[in-house]
Amino acid sequence: MNRILVQGSRWLAGAIVVATNTPINDRVVIHTKQVPYLTYVVGMRVAGPVADALYWDTGDPYHYVRLQRVEGEDGHDVLIVGGEDHHTGEDYEGGERFDRLEAWTRERFPVAEVEYRWSGQVYEPVDYLAFIGRNPMGPENVYVATGDSGHGMTHGTIAGILISDLILGVSSPWERLYDPSRVSLRAAGEFVRANLKVAGHYLEWIRRSEGGAPTEQEVEPGRGVVVRRDGKPVAVFRDEDGVAHELSAVCTHLGCIVHWNDVERSWDCPCHGSRFAPDGEVINGPAPTPLRPVGEEGG
Repeated sequence: MNRILVQGSRWLAGAIVVATNTPINDRVVIHTKQVPYLTYVVGMRVAGPVADALYWDTGDPYHYVRLQRVEGEDGHDVLIVGGEDHHTGEDYEGGERFDRLEAWTRERFPVAEVEYRWSGQVYEPVDYLAFIGRNPMGPENVYVATGDSGHGMTHGTIAGILISDLILGVSSPWERLYDPSRVSLRAAGEFVRANLKVAGHYLEWIRRSEGGAPTEQEVEPGRGVVVRRDGKPVAVFRDEDGVAHELSAVCTHLGCIVHWNDVERSWDCPCHGSRFAPDGEVINGPAPTPLRPVGEEGG
């Protein structure tokens, strides 16, 4: 039986299900088998007939579309259009991705103004199938559900059925298919490419020359940048009042260097997708703790 300590309270459980987009209990195994991506979405007021359906394409970058009714005195339909995905911590391009989504939508649907826009994070397994079942290399009574690829509602339903069966000791025909411990030879190439990319991010600060690193003075209000100080990476965010806030730029998960996300105003880790608020607080695991104050980086 596992014991969980949450803000001073002790919980006893016969089984634990970690359903946190990416597991926060596993520091390595699952994170080597899936890749974090940011996806972008615009919600545009519908200005003509659009069939109520779920649309998606197979382009690169790909797009997905659905209708949503907005209730109230001014009840109307909003077309939700997403896509323009990219690896977390890389190739942000600011608002250009939203602009491209809007242009793509106007070419195909009768829409008016943009009413909403946001981004989110999804995890793509290297073999394109979710990980649902017992946590690899951990206690028998700990289970995970992750690798949703944007299909969280579908995988949530599957996980509810499959993990319930596993906890109750009932045989499930899906157990091997979604087994988080599985090794797919067909996905071996993608596994290697993904982890070589991660290795490259670990080396990026070593490769960067002193002259190529920005300075604190180059940080504009509302933005962040990673600077070099005494050979160490420092994450500097300047608030709207011009006050600079400094933290270690070393991710508290496995030590990769975070990058600034100008769209969501967050520090994002390109290695395994941890994301932090400007003040360093964790907003997306697997990082277990906030970014540390400068000088308290530890080992």
